[in-house]
Amino acid sequence: MLNKSELEDVIRGCRKGDRYAQNRLYRAFHAWASAICQRYTNDTEATRECVQDGFFKVFTKIDKYGGDLSFEAWLKKIMINTCIDRYRAKLNEKTTVELTAAHDELVLAESLINADAEYLLGLVQRLSPAYQATFNLYAIEGYEYQEIAEMLGVSIGSVKSNLSKARFRLKEMLTNQHLETAYGK
Repeated sequence: MLNKSELEDVIRGCRKGDRYAQNRLYRAFHAWASAICQRYTNDTEATRECVQDGFFKVFTKIDKYGGDLSFEAWLKKIMINTCIDRYRAKLNEKTTVELTAAHDELVLAESLINADAEYLLGLVQRLSPAYQATFNLYAIEGYEYQEIAEMLGVSIGSVKSNLSKARFRLKEMLTNQHLETAYGK
């Protein structure tokens, strides 16, 4: 990462279209941006596309960065919105969205305590795009139902349903993993 002074210099350079400054900014934040986008995508190629699209937006909209948010917060918001835009585009390609209720968060919570972050990320990436986006926005990013509904262009009921189904599916995957480990399957 860059210190505050270096970051300010790099941002000034990016505003002037300086390729060297853009390269420094990209290199400084690429891994961090990739980690954010990876939570919203199902594969390495999709993550790479979101990161590239996100940085394109950063470089073309850097004049709109006013300093009211930290640069990291501004960049994170762009990366998340880029992933959501990708999700919406994929959603428009599909004709149906699964919407049913589910419950039993206690087993999920207990399983999550015993699982490592990389493994959990892999499970989240196996969720459908609707469940994955909803779960990430709520559980990882901390958005409220109304905010998620607005971001994804769905009803609050759909957000609640998708979140519930995502939790149920994660619990199911964790339970299956536990059974396979316990019984050597």
